Amino acid sequence: MFAKKFTRLGVYSSDFYPSLRKLRENRTILFPLTRFHRFLTFEANNLRKYEVNIQTCGDIYQRWRKEKKFKSLPNGDLNFKVTYIDNYESNALKSKSSAPVVVAIHGAPGTCDDFDGLASYLQHKARIIVPTFPDFSIYEPGVFRFSTEEKAQFLKDFLTKISISHIDALIAHSSGIYPALRLCFDESLTIKSLIMLNVGTFSFDMKAAKHIRTMRKIIAASENPVLLKILQIIAPTLFKMAKLPVRIDNIMDTLLSATTMVYADVPQSKERFRQLSLKGIPILYAFSKDDKLIGDKCCYDLAYLLGASDADIYSYDKNGIIMHTGKKLAVKNLLSEN
Repeated sequence: MFAKKFTRLGVYSSDFYPSLRKLRENRTILFPLTRFHRFLTFEANNLRKYEVNIQTCGDIYQRWRKEKKFKSLPNGDLNFKVTYIDNYESNALKSKSSAPVVVAIHGAPGTCDDFDGLASYLQHKARIIVPTFPDFSIYEPGVFRFSTEEKAQFLKDFLTKISISHIDALIAHSSGIYPALRLCFDESLTIKSLIMLNVGTFSFDMKAAKHIRTMRKIIAASENPVLLKILQIIAPTLFKMAKLPVRIDNIMDTLLSATTMVYADVPQSKERFRQLSLKGIPILYAFSKDDKLIGDKCCYDLAYLLGASDADIYSYDKNGIIMHTGKKLAVKNLLSEN
């Protein structure tokens, strides 16, 4: 049983992420007959952006109201216009019927453009879908709280709207891992593999979360419109005093990052990570030893929790040169040289 876990896990440590070369093929994917999205742009790299309208999270708010989880909550579903990348209509995708489906989830703050390089590389080989999470330009703090549960429901409703229920590879970056974990255990979805890029872990020992108590107070204050205006003035100084490793050139982006961590189910994710390792889903985990927001100890702790040992980890230098070759794992079937 112990050895079996290793056949499903690949771990990479580096400042450089190895390119995804080739995803599993020969899989039949059913695509929607009705298009709900609106074409936005056509980029030089053949990647198109679309918009789709969704209504989401009303049931969550109804339950939270009964649980008295927050003083103020929306009365029903929230409306979002989701911008996303989808290359399905592109002529670059050679085989639409058998192309594997890849869905990527960015961190906070972020947009679908965060995966532009990966999407460009995969556009001829896979259907690549990258939605953009909302930010505070849509609703002010205290409405959509960017909790793991809300973001997971947001993703589910988005995927339902574009008729996606089968995902060959789910990619998560940074805090995107928390809703991704929920999707991995959702019975309405079939997820064949998980790729984690410098993701958050299960401990508040992460550099970005060491001052979680201070962050909670700041976020609670930001949900008051008057205090929010004051925070926009003094928050940069507060973050500097707290020595939080975050950028403060755009304070609303900084608040978005902090809000995401405050309402992420970080401790609860430990059991989900553990269950994921037992579930048998292939996992690729790439992280940087000098990551400023996570920290190498937390990264290694997550790798060990997933069932890896130091001998299993592939190490690369900053130039992408391999320094240590890990064990030959079955997950390498997801990666192959051209």
